[in-house]
Parts: sequence; C-alpha cells; structure tokens
Amino acid sequence: MLHEMLIKYNPFPFPVFEQLEPWCWQITLIFLLFLFLVFPLCFYLGRKARSNKRLEKITIFTIGILLISTEIYKQLLFAYHYNFDSYHWDLFPFQLCSIPMYTAVIVLFIKDSKFKMGLYSFMALFGMLGGLAVTFYQNSVLTWEDYSLDYQSIIWHFALVGLGIYSATYLNIGSVSFKKDIKTYEYGAFVFLACLIMAEIINLLIVLNHGYNEYTQGGNMFYISMFMFNLDIPILSTVTSTCGWYIGFIGYTFVLLLGGFVILNFYRLINFLSKKHFYKEKIWSALDKAAHITEKEEDKEN
Repeated sequence: MLHEMLIKYNPFPFPVFEQLEPWCWQITLIFLLFLFLVFPLCFYLGRKARSNKRLEKITIFTIGILLISTEIYKQLLFAYHYNFDSYHWDLFPFQLCSIPMYTAVIVLFIKDSKFKMGLYSFMALFGMLGGLAVTFYQNSVLTWEDYSLDYQSIIWHFALVGLGIYSATYLNIGSVSFKKDIKTYEYGAFVFLACLIMAEIINLLIVLNHGYNEYTQGGNMFYISMFMFNLDIPILSTVTSTCGWYIGFIGYTFVLLLGGFVILNFYRLINFLSKKHFYKEKIWSALDKAAHITEKEEDKEN
C-alpha cells in the first residue's frame, strides 16, 4: 500500500516542475515561525532541562524522532517515487547535517558525563554550523524539483539551528569561564573528528563494495570523499581540484573546526551583550527607585 502510494506520490493537486527559490515567501514564512516561536522555545527548554532530567530526555527524544521520521520519508521517496533501480549511496544520511539525527537519540542512553557533553557540544557547535550554512546558502539543498523535499531540507536545517540553541543553553555555553567553554569545544571537536573519520571509512567501503559509478559517486559522505575531487563546497572545491584531496581534506577540517570555534565565541558574545543590557537595566531601575524615594522624602518635608 505504502509502496503504491509513494510511486503515485504528488503532494500537490498540480504537477511539480520547479523547485523552491532561496528565500521565497514560503521559506521566509517558515524561517519567521522558527525565529519567533521555535528558537525561543528551544532556549527556554534548554534552561529548564538543566535541572529537569525528565524534560531533557523528552525534549531531545522528540527532536531526534522528528529528524529520523523526516529522513525516513525522504529515503522512501527517493527509493520508490523516483524509481531508482539501485540505491544512490551519495544520499546515505551521514553528512555533517545528518549526524545530529543520531546524536540526539544516542545521548539519551549515555551516562558518561564527558561523552554526553561531547555529543551536546557537537550539536551546539557543529550541528549549528551546518544548519546556519544552509540557512544562508539555500541553493545547496533546493536541488530536487519536488516541493516536499525542498520543505524537508529547509525545515531540517532550521531545526538544526534550534537543536543547537537548545544544546548550547543546556550546556550553559557562554555563561561560564572561557576555559570551561574551551573544554566543551574540545569535546565537541573530538566527536566531529571521529565522525569525519567514520565518514571516510564509509566512503572507502562503499567504493570497495560497489565501485565508483553513478550510484556511488565515491560515497561522498561529509562531501569530502577521497574518490571525488569536485566538492560541492565553494572555494574548497577549487582547492581540492587544483591541489589534491589531501590539501582539500586538511583545509575542510580546519575550516569546520574554525567554524565551530566561531560559533562558540558567538554564544559568548550574545551572553556578554545580554548581561550588559541586564546590568544596565538593573542600574537604571535602581536609579529610578532612588529618585522616587528622594521625591517622596522631599514631598514629606514640604
């Protein structure tokens, strides 16, 4: 039944021949809903989850299940509606933006505090980086002439930003000493590097088992396959094509590690500005109260 439904699939009462354009009104509306509703909710839940383990598990489990559900939908759609006669391994969900789907579920079963911090830190820094990259460079995901896949990709990456906000708030990144934040960054960077190595192993296994062809595309997990020299990443694609995979791989790793570090400092900047505003408001409030008391005393004397 599901197989037949997906083959005949069309979510709209008219044929879909065009993909969504970056920042069209539909995408802008979705982004505004996330900006004013989902993102503040993620911040609120992150703060509450620090002292409420049950809320933490429910929140992260819900996010993980939502991500997994949309990924299953996408994979089924690719498999049946597009009538692929063989699985396209470059669609296998093990990209930088796919990893939070796994970590959001795995973290539920982790008791080791350092490992748990590493998973949350990865989602707060590198998952956020992946979400923001697509938020501002939407052409990279609006590639299928199917509105539902475009919506799935856009909502997925907006959700990664929300997951990053939740994870950073849960870890209290930016509100502690710089030394503690650096430690948190190191744990997240370790998880990122481990996933990067796993991605290359998967790329190798795909090509060894299925060869290099139109269905494998060199695997291309993390878009840095050793078998694919034309990366779909601005600047780095040129570096890899001209200087070779090794230089491209090192550059790719460095850029993403630097990106995670920039996100960390962005959290610290936001926290600094919010504290500065809070203290400023507190000072003005105290001055207003003092002025009000002085006025009352002068009225009594008169």
